[in-house]
Amino acid sequence: MTTLIAIYHAKELLGRCDARCYDATSPDCDCVCGGRNHGIGLQRAAQNTLQDAAAWLDEQNAKDVAHRELYAKLARDLRKTAEQTLLPFAPSSDLPDD
Repeated sequence: MTTLIAIYHAKELLGRCDARCYDATSPDCDCVCGGRNHGIGLQRAAQNTLQDAAAWLDEQNAKDVAHRELYAKLARDLRKTAEQTLLPFAPSSDLPDD
């Protein structure tokens, strides 16, 4: 099972998005993606995660004041990675459906 993103505080898992979400067939979703990757398949979910992971970290940052600096750095790094990875290719609206 591929985990697309997992957010930890110390050793405690705060949330993740994995095959239970992107391969889901039921309507319920309670993972860190907030439903964005729910039931859309691995390829599309991986693209979404590259695009949205920084925002998910920003949301976690707002909840966890003690680790705000760490989440902000991770979000900046993820945005940079997403820009370098996705910009040479088509915008997400041009990606084929799975």
